[in-house]
Amino acid sequence: MPEDKNKDLSSTEDSRLFRDSMADVKPITSDKYNSAADQSKPRPHKKCFESPVHTLETPEYSPSEIQSDDRLFYAKQGIRDKTIRQLKRGTLGVDDRIDLHGLTQSEAHQYLDDFLIQQTEQHHRCILVVHGKGMRSLSKFPVLKNMVFNQLKAHSNVLALSSAQQRDGGAGALYVLLKSS
Repeated sequence: MPEDKNKDLSSTEDSRLFRDSMADVKPITSDKYNSAADQSKPRPHKKCFESPVHTLETPEYSPSEIQSDDRLFYAKQGIRDKTIRQLKRGTLGVDDRIDLHGLTQSEAHQYLDDFLIQQTEQHHRCILVVHGKGMRSLSKFPVLKNMVFNQLKAHSNVLALSSAQQRDGGAGALYVLLKSS
């Protein structure tokens, strides 16, 4: 039986072959390849929606006791346990996202409502809603976080929601599972 030549190589012979094959290789001297940690985190961007001619009155939600660092979860009856686990883990795959930072409560309500309609029309299943933690809120609770949670729970196309994983905004964002039409 013919023997493979490479099986008999000693470690010094291996080292020599490696050095010979790498002789023409030059080390990278530019920092542009070395520091993945230096890259700034991507910032969510605000979506622009065509607002209907009439402006909806923002319903007054009773203030919840939700605080900045509270993790949120809500699911309607009938959602499979596996789907809920995937939503909580952030493994469903986010089809689109909206960032409500810096908006007033009524602006955020309108943007979110328009966004939910658009996402349903596009047959998206899972979206990310960034509301922030409300750390700079003048109120004793985060206004947008409370408003978004209540608005999403009341929306007919929302099946479930869960606070996002840290990589997607943590307690300042929600994964939202939408009805498939």
